[in-house]
Amino acid sequence: MGSAYLLVLYTAITGVGGSMFRVVFNLFLREQGFSNNFIGSITSASLWGSALLGLIIGILADRIGKKLVIILASIFVPITSILMTLQLPDSTMLILSFLRGGFFSIGFTVITAALTMVTVPGNRARIFGMNFGISMGTGVFGNFLGGLFGDLIGLKGTLVISMALYLFSLIPVFYISFRDSKSSMKDIFNFRGIEKSQWKILFLYFGTNATVGFGAGLFIHFGNLIFRDLFGLSATMIGIALSIAQLGTAVGSVFSHKLGRKFGPLKFAFVMQLLVVPLIFSLAYIREPFTFTVLYAFRFVFMNITVPILNSVVFSRLPQEKLSTISGVNGLLNNSLRAVAAMFFGQIVGVSVAGYSRLFLISTFFYGLNALIAFVIYRFLEHETQTRELFN
Repeated sequence: MGSAYLLVLYTAITGVGGSMFRVVFNLFLREQGFSNNFIGSITSASLWGSALLGLIIGILADRIGKKLVIILASIFVPITSILMTLQLPDSTMLILSFLRGGFFSIGFTVITAALTMVTVPGNRARIFGMNFGISMGTGVFGNFLGGLFGDLIGLKGTLVISMALYLFSLIPVFYISFRDSKSSMKDIFNFRGIEKSQWKILFLYFGTNATVGFGAGLFIHFGNLIFRDLFGLSATMIGIALSIAQLGTAVGSVFSHKLGRKFGPLKFAFVMQLLVVPLIFSLAYIREPFTFTVLYAFRFVFMNITVPILNSVVFSRLPQEKLSTISGVNGLLNNSLRAVAAMFFGQIVGVSVAGYSRLFLISTFFYGLNALIAFVIYRFLEHETQTRELFN
Protein backbone atom coordinates (compact mmCIF):
# COMPACT_ATOMS: atom_id res chain seq x y z
CA MET A 1 0.00 0.00 0.00
CA GLY A 2 1.40 3.42 -0.97
CA SER A 3 2.29 6.01 1.64
CA ALA A 4 -0.58 8.29 0.58
CA TYR A 5 -3.13 5.54 1.25
CA LEU A 6 -1.49 4.60 4.55
CA LEU A 7 -1.86 8.23 5.63
CA VAL A 8 -5.52 8.09 4.60
CA LEU A 9 -5.91 4.89 6.68
CA TYR A 10 -4.33 6.71 9.64
CA THR A 11 -6.92 9.46 9.14
CA ALA A 12 -9.70 6.87 9.13
CA ILE A 13 -8.68 5.21 12.41
CA THR A 14 -8.07 8.47 14.27
CA GLY A 15 -11.30 9.83 12.79
CA VAL A 16 -13.41 7.08 14.33
CA GLY A 17 -11.68 7.22 17.72
CA GLY A 18 -11.57 11.01 17.87
CA SER A 19 -15.23 11.41 16.89
CA MET A 20 -16.39 8.86 19.45
CA PHE A 21 -14.53 10.84 22.11
CA ARG A 22 -15.76 14.28 21.04
CA VAL A 23 -19.43 13.41 20.68
CA VAL A 24 -19.76 12.39 24.34
CA PHE A 25 -16.98 14.26 26.15
CA ASN A 26 -18.90 17.49 26.79
CA LEU A 27 -21.88 15.40 27.87
CA PHE A 28 -19.56 13.53 30.26
CA LEU A 29 -18.38 16.84 31.73
CA ARG A 30 -21.99 18.00 32.10
CA GLU A 31 -22.82 14.68 33.81
CA GLN A 32 -19.97 15.32 36.27
CA GLY A 33 -21.62 18.63 37.22
CA PHE A 34 -19.37 21.06 35.35
CA SER A 35 -20.87 24.36 34.20
CA ASN A 36 -21.04 25.71 30.64
CA ASN A 37 -18.28 28.17 31.54
CA PHE A 38 -15.90 25.41 32.61
CA ILE A 39 -16.79 23.25 29.60
CA GLY A 40 -16.04 26.26 27.42
CA SER A 41 -12.71 26.67 29.23
CA ILE A 42 -11.82 23.00 28.65
CA THR A 43 -12.59 23.37 24.94
CA SER A 44 -10.65 26.62 24.82
CA ALA A 45 -7.61 24.99 26.46
CA SER A 46 -7.66 22.23 23.83
CA LEU A 47 -7.82 24.82 21.05
CA TRP A 48 -4.97 26.81 22.59
CA GLY A 49 -3.01 23.57 22.59
CA SER A 50 -3.79 23.10 18.90
CA ALA A 51 -2.68 26.67 18.27
CA LEU A 52 0.48 27.02 20.36
CA LEU A 53 1.70 23.47 20.86
CA GLY A 54 0.48 22.62 17.35
CA LEU A 55 2.82 25.25 15.91
CA ILE A 56 5.77 23.79 17.84
CA ILE A 57 4.87 20.29 16.65
CA GLY A 58 4.63 21.56 13.06
CA ILE A 59 8.12 23.06 13.32
CA LEU A 60 9.37 19.86 14.96
CA ALA A 61 7.98 17.80 12.07
CA ASP A 62 10.02 19.83 9.59
CA ARG A 63 13.05 19.52 11.86
CA ILE A 64 13.11 15.80 12.83
CA GLY A 65 10.71 14.25 10.33
CA LYS A 66 6.96 13.89 10.00
CA LYS A 67 6.73 10.14 10.62
CA LEU A 68 8.25 10.33 14.10
CA VAL A 69 5.92 13.18 15.10
CA ILE A 70 2.88 11.25 13.86
CA ILE A 71 3.92 8.24 15.98
CA LEU A 72 4.29 10.42 19.09
CA ALA A 73 0.84 11.90 18.52
CA SER A 74 -0.73 8.43 18.18
CA ILE A 75 0.56 7.65 21.68
CA PHE A 76 0.04 10.95 23.53
CA VAL A 77 -3.54 11.65 22.38
CA PRO A 78 -4.95 8.48 24.01
CA ILE A 79 -2.88 8.93 27.18
CA THR A 80 -3.98 12.51 27.84
CA SER A 81 -7.59 11.79 26.82
CA ILE A 82 -8.02 8.83 29.18
CA LEU A 83 -6.47 10.80 32.05
CA MET A 84 -9.19 13.44 31.50
CA THR A 85 -11.88 10.90 32.42
CA LEU A 86 -10.49 10.66 35.97
CA GLN A 87 -11.46 12.83 38.92
CA LEU A 88 -8.71 15.42 38.71
CA PRO A 89 -8.35 19.06 39.82
CA ASP A 90 -9.71 21.63 37.38
CA SER A 91 -6.22 23.00 36.69
CA THR A 92 -4.93 19.53 35.78
CA MET A 93 -7.88 19.01 33.43
CA LEU A 94 -7.05 22.25 31.65
CA ILE A 95 -3.38 21.27 31.25
CA LEU A 96 -4.30 17.83 29.87
CA SER A 97 -6.79 19.41 27.47
CA PHE A 98 -4.04 21.76 26.25
CA LEU A 99 -1.64 18.85 25.64
CA ARG A 100 -4.29 16.72 23.95
CA GLY A 101 -5.25 19.56 21.63
CA GLY A 102 -1.65 20.07 20.57
CA PHE A 103 -1.01 16.46 19.60
CA PHE A 104 -4.45 15.98 18.05
CA SER A 105 -3.80 18.92 15.71
CA ILE A 106 -1.26 16.96 13.65
CA GLY A 107 -4.18 15.54 11.66
CA PHE A 108 -4.67 19.00 10.19
CA THR A 109 -1.04 20.11 10.01
CA VAL A 110 1.54 17.36 9.65
CA ILE A 111 -0.76 14.97 7.73
CA THR A 112 -1.63 17.68 5.20
CA ALA A 113 2.04 18.46 4.68
CA ALA A 114 2.93 14.76 4.40
CA LEU A 115 0.21 14.17 1.81
CA THR A 116 1.59 17.02 -0.28
CA MET A 117 5.00 15.33 -0.29
CA VAL A 118 3.74 11.87 -1.34
CA THR A 119 1.46 13.07 -4.15
CA VAL A 120 1.96 14.74 -7.54
CA PRO A 121 -0.18 17.48 -9.13
CA GLY A 122 -2.06 14.89 -11.17
CA ASN A 123 -3.50 13.07 -8.12
CA ARG A 124 -3.08 15.60 -5.29
CA ALA A 125 -6.56 17.13 -5.42
CA ARG A 126 -8.11 13.64 -5.56
CA ILE A 127 -6.06 12.34 -2.59
CA PHE A 128 -6.73 15.50 -0.56
CA GLY A 129 -10.44 15.09 -1.23
CA MET A 130 -10.30 11.40 -0.34
CA ASN A 131 -8.44 12.07 2.92
CA PHE A 132 -10.84 14.80 4.01
CA GLY A 133 -13.83 12.73 2.92
CA ILE A 134 -12.54 9.75 4.91
CA SER A 135 -12.05 11.98 7.97
CA MET A 136 -15.67 13.10 7.68
CA GLY A 137 -17.00 9.63 6.83
CA THR A 138 -15.29 7.98 9.76
CA GLY A 139 -16.54 10.88 11.85
CA VAL A 140 -20.07 9.82 10.91
CA PHE A 141 -19.37 6.29 12.11
CA GLY A 142 -17.60 7.58 15.22
CA ASN A 143 -20.42 9.96 16.13
CA PHE A 144 -22.97 7.16 15.80
CA LEU A 145 -20.88 4.68 17.78
CA GLY A 146 -20.08 7.25 20.44
CA GLY A 147 -23.71 8.19 20.94
CA LEU A 148 -24.89 4.57 20.91
CA PHE A 149 -22.18 3.33 23.28
CA GLY A 150 -22.78 6.34 25.51
CA ASP A 151 -26.37 5.24 26.06
CA LEU A 152 -25.55 1.52 26.30
CA ILE A 153 -22.42 1.35 28.48
CA GLY A 154 -22.07 4.87 29.84
CA LEU A 155 -20.16 7.97 28.80
CA LYS A 156 -16.90 7.21 30.64
CA GLY A 157 -16.63 3.69 29.22
CA THR A 158 -17.20 5.06 25.73
CA LEU A 159 -14.41 7.60 26.16
CA VAL A 160 -11.93 4.88 27.19
CA ILE A 161 -12.93 2.58 24.29
CA SER A 162 -12.59 5.44 21.79
CA MET A 163 -8.99 6.07 22.81
CA ALA A 164 -8.11 2.37 22.83
CA LEU A 165 -9.24 2.34 19.20
CA TYR A 166 -7.16 5.46 18.51
CA LEU A 167 -4.00 3.53 19.42
CA PHE A 168 -4.50 1.25 16.40
CA SER A 169 -3.48 4.21 14.21
CA LEU A 170 0.11 3.22 15.02
CA ILE A 171 -0.17 0.22 12.67
CA PRO A 172 -0.33 2.09 9.31
CA VAL A 173 2.19 4.68 10.53
CA PHE A 174 4.90 2.03 11.03
CA TYR A 175 4.52 0.96 7.39
CA ILE A 176 4.68 4.48 5.92
CA SER A 177 7.79 5.01 3.81
CA PHE A 178 8.52 8.25 1.99
CA ARG A 179 11.32 10.73 1.55
CA ASP A 180 10.85 12.74 4.74
CA SER A 181 12.40 16.19 4.50
CA LYS A 182 14.37 17.36 7.53
CA SER A 183 15.47 20.98 7.72
CA SER A 184 17.64 22.97 10.08
CA MET A 185 16.00 25.60 12.27
CA LYS A 186 17.75 28.25 10.22
CA ASP A 187 16.24 26.95 6.99
CA ILE A 188 12.78 26.52 8.50
CA PHE A 189 12.59 30.18 9.51
CA ASN A 190 14.28 31.53 6.40
CA PHE A 191 11.36 33.00 4.48
CA ARG A 192 13.40 35.22 2.17
CA GLY A 193 12.95 32.75 -0.68
CA ILE A 194 9.15 33.06 -0.64
CA GLU A 195 7.94 35.09 -3.60
CA LYS A 196 5.58 38.06 -3.42
CA SER A 197 2.72 36.06 -4.96
CA GLN A 198 3.27 33.29 -2.38
CA TRP A 199 3.04 35.81 0.46
CA LYS A 200 -0.27 37.02 -0.95
CA ILE A 201 -1.55 33.45 -1.10
CA LEU A 202 -0.46 32.88 2.50
CA PHE A 203 -2.18 36.00 3.84
CA LEU A 204 -5.42 35.16 2.05
CA TYR A 205 -5.23 31.55 3.26
CA PHE A 206 -4.53 32.66 6.82
CA GLY A 207 -7.33 35.22 6.57
CA THR A 208 -10.02 32.77 5.53
CA ASN A 209 -9.02 30.28 8.24
CA ALA A 210 -8.89 33.02 10.90
CA THR A 211 -12.39 34.37 10.17
CA VAL A 212 -13.87 30.88 9.98
CA GLY A 213 -11.92 29.95 13.12
CA PHE A 214 -13.62 32.57 15.26
CA GLY A 215 -17.05 32.18 13.67
CA ALA A 216 -17.00 28.41 14.05
CA GLY A 217 -15.36 28.49 17.47
CA LEU A 218 -18.46 30.12 18.91
CA PHE A 219 -20.59 27.02 18.35
CA ILE A 220 -19.01 24.15 16.39
CA HIS A 221 -17.38 22.50 19.42
CA PHE A 222 -20.62 22.63 21.37
CA GLY A 223 -22.94 20.92 18.88
CA ASN A 224 -23.76 18.20 21.41
CA LEU A 225 -24.76 20.77 24.03
CA ILE A 226 -26.75 22.79 21.47
CA PHE A 227 -28.88 19.80 20.47
CA ARG A 228 -29.30 18.77 24.12
CA ASP A 229 -30.33 22.26 25.31
CA LEU A 230 -32.57 23.21 22.37
CA PHE A 231 -34.31 19.88 21.78
CA GLY A 232 -33.49 17.60 24.74
CA LEU A 233 -32.02 14.87 22.49
CA SER A 234 -30.41 11.71 23.88
CA ALA A 235 -26.72 10.94 23.29
CA THR A 236 -27.68 8.52 20.49
CA MET A 237 -29.87 11.07 18.71
CA ILE A 238 -27.19 13.76 19.10
CA GLY A 239 -24.68 11.40 17.51
CA ILE A 240 -27.07 10.77 14.60
CA ALA A 241 -27.78 14.48 14.14
CA LEU A 242 -24.09 15.34 13.98
CA SER A 243 -23.41 12.34 11.74
CA ILE A 244 -25.87 13.56 9.12
CA ALA A 245 -23.74 16.66 8.58
CA GLN A 246 -20.51 14.69 8.34
CA LEU A 247 -21.98 12.10 5.98
CA GLY A 248 -22.86 14.77 3.43
CA THR A 249 -19.39 16.30 3.77
CA ALA A 250 -17.72 12.90 3.39
CA VAL A 251 -19.47 12.15 0.11
CA GLY A 252 -18.93 15.65 -1.23
CA SER A 253 -15.25 15.77 -0.25
CA VAL A 254 -14.40 12.50 -2.01
CA PHE A 255 -15.80 13.97 -5.22
CA SER A 256 -14.62 17.55 -4.56
CA HIS A 257 -11.95 17.37 -7.27
CA LYS A 258 -14.64 16.43 -9.82
CA LEU A 259 -16.92 19.21 -8.65
CA GLY A 260 -14.00 21.62 -8.83
CA ARG A 261 -13.18 20.47 -12.35
CA LYS A 262 -16.77 20.90 -13.52
CA PHE A 263 -17.61 24.28 -11.98
CA GLY A 264 -14.14 25.77 -11.49
CA PRO A 265 -12.48 24.87 -8.16
CA LEU A 266 -12.24 28.26 -6.48
CA LYS A 267 -15.49 29.55 -7.98
CA PHE A 268 -17.20 26.50 -6.51
CA ALA A 269 -15.48 27.09 -3.15
CA PHE A 270 -16.60 30.74 -3.10
CA VAL A 271 -20.24 29.93 -3.89
CA MET A 272 -20.37 27.25 -1.20
CA GLN A 273 -18.89 29.58 1.44
CA LEU A 274 -21.28 32.36 0.42
CA LEU A 275 -24.29 30.06 0.87
CA VAL A 276 -23.13 29.28 4.41
CA VAL A 277 -23.90 32.84 5.56
CA PRO A 278 -27.72 32.72 5.27
CA LEU A 279 -27.73 29.17 6.65
CA ILE A 280 -26.04 30.24 9.91
CA PHE A 281 -28.32 33.26 10.13
CA SER A 282 -31.37 30.97 9.92
CA LEU A 283 -30.07 28.84 12.83
CA ALA A 284 -30.53 31.86 15.09
CA TYR A 285 -34.32 31.64 14.75
CA ILE A 286 -35.41 28.15 13.66
CA ARG A 287 -36.36 25.95 16.61
CA GLU A 288 -38.05 23.00 14.91
CA PRO A 289 -35.65 20.07 15.43
CA PHE A 290 -35.85 18.44 11.98
CA THR A 291 -35.47 21.71 10.05
CA PHE A 292 -32.70 22.88 12.38
CA THR A 293 -30.79 19.61 11.89
CA VAL A 294 -31.11 19.79 8.09
CA LEU A 295 -29.88 23.40 7.95
CA TYR A 296 -27.08 22.64 10.43
CA ALA A 297 -26.03 19.76 8.17
CA PHE A 298 -26.07 21.88 5.01
CA ARG A 299 -23.95 24.53 6.71
CA PHE A 300 -21.41 21.92 7.69
CA VAL A 301 -21.36 20.35 4.21
CA PHE A 302 -21.09 23.60 2.24
CA MET A 303 -18.30 24.92 4.44
CA ASN A 304 -16.17 21.82 4.72
CA ILE A 305 -16.50 20.48 1.18
CA THR A 306 -14.25 23.38 0.12
CA VAL A 307 -11.38 22.47 2.50
CA PRO A 308 -9.58 19.89 0.28
CA ILE A 309 -9.94 22.18 -2.75
CA LEU A 310 -8.38 25.17 -1.03
CA ASN A 311 -5.65 23.11 0.66
CA SER A 312 -4.57 21.42 -2.57
CA VAL A 313 -4.41 24.76 -4.42
CA VAL A 314 -2.53 26.61 -1.68
CA PHE A 315 -0.07 23.88 -0.59
CA SER A 316 0.92 23.19 -4.21
CA ARG A 317 2.30 26.73 -4.43
CA LEU A 318 4.43 26.74 -1.27
CA PRO A 319 7.94 25.41 -0.45
CA GLN A 320 7.66 21.75 0.59
CA GLU A 321 10.39 21.99 3.24
CA LYS A 322 8.27 24.55 5.15
CA LEU A 323 4.81 23.02 4.74
CA SER A 324 4.44 21.67 8.30
CA THR A 325 5.64 24.97 9.77
CA ILE A 326 3.30 27.00 7.55
CA SER A 327 0.45 24.66 8.43
CA GLY A 328 1.36 25.10 12.09
CA VAL A 329 1.23 28.90 11.77
CA ASN A 330 -2.17 28.58 10.11
CA GLY A 331 -3.29 26.34 12.95
CA LEU A 332 -2.03 28.92 15.43
CA LEU A 333 -4.26 31.58 13.91
CA ASN A 334 -7.27 29.34 13.40
CA ASN A 335 -7.22 27.54 16.73
CA SER A 336 -6.25 30.53 18.87
CA LEU A 337 -9.26 32.39 17.52
CA ARG A 338 -11.42 29.31 18.07
CA ALA A 339 -10.08 29.18 21.62
CA VAL A 340 -10.97 32.82 22.24
CA ALA A 341 -14.43 32.26 20.76
CA ALA A 342 -14.97 29.13 22.88
CA MET A 343 -14.25 31.18 26.01
CA PHE A 344 -17.24 33.38 25.10
CA PHE A 345 -19.62 30.43 24.61
CA GLY A 346 -20.87 30.28 28.19
CA GLN A 347 -21.08 34.07 28.50
CA ILE A 348 -23.04 34.56 25.27
CA VAL A 349 -25.44 31.66 25.79
CA GLY A 350 -25.80 32.13 29.56
CA VAL A 351 -28.43 29.99 31.25
CA SER A 352 -31.20 30.56 28.72
CA VAL A 353 -31.63 28.87 25.34
CA ALA A 354 -32.39 32.33 23.93
CA GLY A 355 -28.66 32.96 24.10
CA TYR A 356 -28.14 30.62 21.16
CA SER A 357 -29.80 33.18 18.88
CA ARG A 358 -27.14 35.75 19.83
CA LEU A 359 -24.45 33.11 19.32
CA PHE A 360 -25.45 32.34 15.72
CA LEU A 361 -25.95 36.01 14.79
CA ILE A 362 -22.41 36.89 15.89
CA SER A 363 -21.09 33.87 13.99
CA THR A 364 -22.92 34.99 10.84
CA PHE A 365 -20.89 38.20 10.75
CA PHE A 366 -17.55 36.35 10.71
CA TYR A 367 -18.68 33.89 8.05
CA GLY A 368 -19.67 36.91 5.95
CA LEU A 369 -16.09 38.22 6.20
CA ASN A 370 -14.81 34.80 5.14
CA ALA A 371 -17.01 34.85 2.04
CA LEU A 372 -15.40 38.16 0.98
CA ILE A 373 -11.91 36.66 1.31
CA ALA A 374 -13.04 33.57 -0.62
CA PHE A 375 -14.11 35.84 -3.47
CA VAL A 376 -10.66 37.50 -3.55
CA ILE A 377 -8.97 34.07 -3.64
CA TYR A 378 -11.23 33.03 -6.52
CA ARG A 379 -10.35 36.10 -8.57
CA PHE A 380 -6.62 35.74 -7.82
CA LEU A 381 -5.99 32.02 -8.40
CA GLU A 382 -8.87 30.49 -10.37
CA HIS A 383 -7.37 30.83 -13.84
CA GLU A 384 -3.70 30.16 -13.04
CA THR A 385 -1.95 27.23 -14.74
CA GLN A 386 -1.13 25.47 -11.46
CA THR A 387 -4.79 25.47 -10.45
CA ARG A 388 -5.87 24.00 -13.79
CA GLU A 389 -3.23 21.23 -13.53
CA LEU A 390 -4.65 20.09 -10.19
CA PHE A 391 -8.20 19.71 -11.56
CA ASN A 392 -7.64 18.42 -15.11
